[in-house]
This record gives sequence, structure tokens and C-alpha cells, in this order.
Amino acid sequence: MADPVREEKPRGLGDWRRERASAFRREMFPYLRYVAQSGFAMLLAAIGITLLAGYAGLLSDMPPTWPADVVGVALVFFASIYTPLRSYLQPADTVFLLPAESGVLTANLYPALRRSALFGALRALIVFVIFAPLYAKAPVTAEAAPAKSAEWAALAAAIALVAGWNTYAAWQERRAVSATARLALRFARWTAVLLAAAALLTKPLPLAAGFALLVAAAVSTAAMLTPRHRLPWDRLIAEESAARRRWLAFLGWFVDIPTEAPPAASRAWIAWIADRVPRNRRFAWHFLYAKTFLRGEAFGAFWRWCVLMVVIALFARSTAVDVMVYVVGMVVGGLQLTELGRIRFAEHASVVPLSPDGRQAAASAVVRVAGLAAAALLWLVAWAPHAAGSPVWWLIALALALVWTGWLLPGRLAAKDEEEEL
Repeated sequence: MADPVREEKPRGLGDWRRERASAFRREMFPYLRYVAQSGFAMLLAAIGITLLAGYAGLLSDMPPTWPADVVGVALVFFASIYTPLRSYLQPADTVFLLPAESGVLTANLYPALRRSALFGALRALIVFVIFAPLYAKAPVTAEAAPAKSAEWAALAAAIALVAGWNTYAAWQERRAVSATARLALRFARWTAVLLAAAALLTKPLPLAAGFALLVAAAVSTAAMLTPRHRLPWDRLIAEESAARRRWLAFLGWFVDIPTEAPPAASRAWIAWIADRVPRNRRFAWHFLYAKTFLRGEAFGAFWRWCVLMVVIALFARSTAVDVMVYVVGMVVGGLQLTELGRIRFAEHASVVPLSPDGRQAAASAVVRVAGLAAAALLWLVAWAPHAAGSPVWWLIALALALVWTGWLLPGRLAAKDEEEEL
């Protein structure tokens, strides 16, 4: 007797998201071995060991003026504010999945939001637990630190709740119809998290918790009064595309892989620099690379990274920390600049009759100028608070950064094989 035919379980709306997530991981996984072979893991290990040594040094010999309040607020803020949401939506979904919008929300996005909120709360909680010994020992925050274990637990729970609320507020921000409203809600959300973190770490817990609840309620109310989409299809699709491009750009530091064309940004405040390139055939590739760099995603990631390093350097107030921040900032920032060497300009091949000769040299020239400018500016910001001290370590750090950004990275680009077709 033949076995009865098994009925296949009907596919739910959540299945396609799991399949796309699995496909994305299978696509990215083969490239990770190149990341491991490049020494990037050793760099991260070295940074971790340095941070651990600095942490132990602070615990054993805490400077009386070490700004534990500023450092703690910054750590909690950055740990809480990150709200990734991988929806795995694609442009075609606005046609095929739009009729099932309610099901997509229930089966796809709401579970992803809950996971994002949980991970955000755990991330903020872990950061606070690591920082807590410094927070309790530093003279600046010793009075504000809890005295009992129950108070510590309540403070940790309050910080985790702020991080979880941030995910909810970010979702309401994504739903806003107007781009101006999204920007305003984002600024309000960041301000609320910053103020809540500052209150929780510097004020009595009952007063700080009430204040955090008040600012969170104000931002949530403002979001509710803003016209919103039920499900922001276009916004989520754009974020998913950007997340995929960031992964490919990161992996592109270690291995040559195909990338997706990024959208162009106007950036009138900085793009004018490319217009100063001489207008002749000799510098045509220089102009194309400079304009593409200044209006592309590579520059966006680069300047945001530099700003983050500047903020950390300004608040650290420690020579060792500032030197480390400067060196790490230049190493990672320089790797971001090498993304420029993978631009192919394929869409311009038929209308820009340029010889490929000198293309990589032009890319290396743009990388050299950008790297040297960032190295000099970031060095001035990090060194300025310590100008009265010994300049030896700062001069060594500057020399290393100039060699890295002005010689090693541009040389790496200029040596690339130029036999590829445009």
C-alpha cells in the first residue's frame, strides 16, 4: 500500500523573510574568511587588549578629575541609539506584498522590532555593567552611584528600558510621511536618550526616572501627532538597500566583490571642492573620482566616522585615550577611503571617452588628499587639549597617520591592476 501523500504546510508571510535572511547570510559568509586572513581580527584583538589595559589602569589608579559622568553618558547614549531593522524588503514587494500589509506587519516587522528592542536593551545593559565599576569609583560620580544592590538593579533596568523605548521611537520616526518630520523626530529621539542617560547617571534615581519618562512621553506624543504611514514601504526598502551596501562596502576592504550602485547626495557644503580641480583632460579622472567620492556613500561613512572620533577625543580628556582614538580613527578611516578604488564608472563609459590610463593614479590622489586632510584635522582636535604636555607621542601618531594615509593607502590603490574594462 502506497504511503499517503503528505500535505505541505502552507507558507506563511514570515517564510519569505527567513529565506531572504538565510540567502543573505549564505552570500556574505564566503567573504568572511578573507576578513579573517587580512589581520582585521588581530587589529580588533589589539584594540580590545588596549581598552582592557586602560580599563584596568583606571580601576587601579582613578584620576580625581576623570570625567566619568561624560564618558558614561556617551557610552549609554551610543549603546542605546543604534536601532537596526533588517526587513529584507525589496522594491518589487510594493506590488506583490502590499495587498497583505497587515500580515507583513504581524508576521514580519513586529517580531523584528521586538528582537531589535531586546538586543538594544541587552546592549545598553552590558555596556552599563562594564562601566559600573568605573562609575562607582570615579570621584565625579561617586555620590550619584547607587549604594545598594537593589538600586543598582533599578538603575540598570531603567537604562535598558530607555534603550528599548528608543527602538519603538525609531519605528515611529520611520513611519513619518515627511522627510522633515523624520529628521525632527530623530533629533528629538536622540536628545531624549541623551537627556535621559545624563539624568539617570547624575541625579537621584526616582527624579531621573520620572524625567526620563517625561521626555520619552513627549517624543512619543509628538510622533503620534505627526502624519504617518501604517507601513513605510519605501523607507524600509531604502534602509535595507543601504544596509546591504554597507556590508558589501565593508567586505570590499578585504576582497574585490561586486557592489551595488549607491545613491548620490548633493552635499553642496563639501562637493564644491571637486569643482576646483583643473578642467582639462589630464585631470578628468581626478574630477570624476573627487566628485563621486564627495557625493557618494564612502564620504558619508568617512566623515561620520571622523566626527565620532572627534567627539570621543573631546570628551576623553586623557592623553593615552586620545592617542589611541586618533590612531584607530585613522586606521579604520583609511580603510574606508580605499572603497574609492573599486568604482568602475560603467554607466559613463559610452559618453566619457577617456583612456583608462591614470585612472588608479587619480583615485589614489583623491584618497591621499582626503586622508591627509582628515589626519591633520583630527590630530589638531585630539592634540589641542594636551598642547602643554609632551608632544613626543603626538608627533609619532601624526607621523604614522601621514605615512598611512599619504603613502601606504594611495600606493595600494595605484598598484592595482588597471586592465579592467570601464
